[in-house]
Amino acid sequence: MTVILKIISFSSLFMLIVPAVMFFAGRIELEQMKTVMFIATVLWFLTASPWMWKED
Repeated sequence: MTVILKIISFSSLFMLIVPAVMFFAGRIELEQMKTVMFIATVLWFLTASPWMWKED
């Protein structure tokens, strides 16, 4: 379970970088970038919290 959460959370962090680069390159509009980054941020918080704060 933890491995799956880590994969999803790292993927969502990657999805925070991609839209910014695409916007900078002129490939997507500002609203599209904001939407994708918002979804990726929420996804990261939902998936990273369980495994980052778990005590050993």
